[in-house]
Amino acid sequence: MIRALFVLLVSATVAAAQGTSPAPQAPRDLILVPAKPAPVRDGIPRGYAVIVGVGQYQHLDASKQLQFPESDADAMYRVLINHEGGAFPAENVHFLKGPDATLANVRRELEEWLPSVAQPADRVVVYFAGHGFVQDGKGYLAPWDVDPNRLEATAYPMSRLGEVLANRVSANWKVLLTDACHSGKINAETTNEALERQFSALPTSFLTLTATTEREQSFEDPNLSTGYGFFTYFLVQAFRGYADSDPCDGRITADELIEYVRSNVRRYARDRQLSQTPTARGDYEPDMLLGVGSGCSAEGARAPSMLGTAVVETNMDDVDLYVDGALIGRLSKSKPLVLPSLPAGLHEFRGAREGYEPDRQEVMIAPGQEVAVTVRIRYVRQIKKPAQALNDQGEKLLFTRRSALSLMNLVPVERRQSESDLKQAAALFQQALAIDPDFSVAAYHLGQVNQLLLRHDEAVGFFRRAIAIDPTHVDSRIECAAVLIEQGDPDAAIRELTEALRLDADDDQAFSMLARAYWDKAAWGRAVENADRAIQIKPSNAQAHLWKADAMRHLAAESTDPLRQIGLYADARTNYRSFLDLTNFSTGLGSRLAFHFIGLGVGDRRHADRQGAYDSLRSAGFLGLCLSEQKVGNPLKARDYCKRALSHAPRDPIAHFLLGNVNRDLYNARQACSYLADARASYAKMLTINPHLDESRNARNYVGQIDAILPRSGCRP
Repeated sequence: MIRALFVLLVSATVAAAQGTSPAPQAPRDLILVPAKPAPVRDGIPRGYAVIVGVGQYQHLDASKQLQFPESDADAMYRVLINHEGGAFPAENVHFLKGPDATLANVRRELEEWLPSVAQPADRVVVYFAGHGFVQDGKGYLAPWDVDPNRLEATAYPMSRLGEVLANRVSANWKVLLTDACHSGKINAETTNEALERQFSALPTSFLTLTATTEREQSFEDPNLSTGYGFFTYFLVQAFRGYADSDPCDGRITADELIEYVRSNVRRYARDRQLSQTPTARGDYEPDMLLGVGSGCSAEGARAPSMLGTAVVETNMDDVDLYVDGALIGRLSKSKPLVLPSLPAGLHEFRGAREGYEPDRQEVMIAPGQEVAVTVRIRYVRQIKKPAQALNDQGEKLLFTRRSALSLMNLVPVERRQSESDLKQAAALFQQALAIDPDFSVAAYHLGQVNQLLLRHDEAVGFFRRAIAIDPTHVDSRIECAAVLIEQGDPDAAIRELTEALRLDADDDQAFSMLARAYWDKAAWGRAVENADRAIQIKPSNAQAHLWKADAMRHLAAESTDPLRQIGLYADARTNYRSFLDLTNFSTGLGSRLAFHFIGLGVGDRRHADRQGAYDSLRSAGFLGLCLSEQKVGNPLKARDYCKRALSHAPRDPIAHFLLGNVNRDLYNARQACSYLADARASYAKMLTINPHLDESRNARNYVGQIDAILPRSGCRP
């Protein structure tokens, strides 16, 4: 395993685990008591929903009426009962719209019907579109017959809704979807921020997805399809299957739906100089099934969620841009070129200007995301033709699709073939340098080849040769710094990166690499500072989000202020999620892409393997989320993220240990036998993989306690 990843997954996470785990001789947080038998499912899982939409209110003046909640509710009803959508039986979806949505009817559906039909194995959706408001510090949803002067008697309390969903509806999977923050306020006390505080106070035992975050309002757009609220339009699109992306398997899960709605609403609003960000709350199962779609069909592949946008900029005027071999147009320094609706996947961007070396980049366009591409024209074309020809041949081998090391690789292939490609490329670059000793690009490529072959000393030598030939070659400095970090010399890396930033003060990769270097030195604040600079320059810089997340997690672990700890863990969680979103290419396109991260090595020290790097990095992100979610009190999410980490690194002993801890805590809180069995299995697996870690002593202790308790707990061994 590469050193950086070993530190991240073992040293860092071990420290976090040790910070919350008991001493081996006297465990305190494993409180195992006899468990109650798990409830038996009554029949097969079914779906039940209550939909409420009110736009035109009986007792409100014209200025406070809303245009689209009722048509939004219509659309939600149609998509929930569609066989490709919610797939709810129509008789299980109760719909209250306009004058039908009286307080009495809302009460009956929520408090009588829904608790009477939903069973533990079922899924329940409650959707509300209309007004929400606050009075005397209490939040309410507005039925059709609400009277602003008698709110306690005529409006439906949010606290009551939370209590009903949390305690009276027994379904394991429960979702509340609300679009209640609008500009037309009912009373002076109501603000969008006050409403969001009311939603934040709801119980965490179910998923709540609201249309906005604090200090935002929910917008409507008559030009959006047939006229919609932003939130509901993308919510409907999500249920139609456009959210099905991670993986594209015909299942629309909670995480997929949340991410699709949040990202698309935010983008759509931003494009109109507005701000609206749907917000998810609660400790829900991330893979909770909310709907079904056609999976990875041709229609699905053409869905908007499978498209992305590139914003291309350059450092010079009069640069011709080619994408995948086709001329797009001419770039200038003052006006970036926006390319929307590019199919998700790998694309070649090439900038060319007469008299200069062209700049070629392989860029991943991620579904539903905007990616910044900077075409940098730097080199006057003065290369000897024979050297150029040899270099071009070497580049073809370096970037060949046959190589498992290639940035363009779609399917992993036998390692021997890829090493052969690299060695042939190295020979060609060597010949080019022999013909033209001032050919900096050939030296740079030799550094890359040796980096991929894990010949770190040789890589540093060739990167430094490229820098000596051309001191302005920023990429050589950055990749040289990456290898120096892998060699355990972050100080030398920081020096190279400082010079790189002198040459190009807006290079996001240099800042993210600085964050990594400071992370290696345990300078968590500096790591966060530089990661923030990288993200400010380029929000899609995945590395920066990863290093920021892990540095903030370390800051949280060191903090003695409980409130600050929770805030730091929450911020870490946000950045882990951003990292995972930006590196998620397991989409309906079926691509198995190993993403290249400068400075993170290439997966396994035994051989260069980009798929290994991709899996290791995904595992790191999921493991960070597991730890963060556990710290902020969301054990179900933590368990899912630990499992996802193991799907990428199934033999990571620390991940098994942390999963055991999460299941242990879930058993302590919920007394379900399955959690106890899962905890034991995780600890045992960890001991099988590596019985010699510090955590292994704790794992043995826990296994012994569980085995002692099983006979008297009512749980089967």
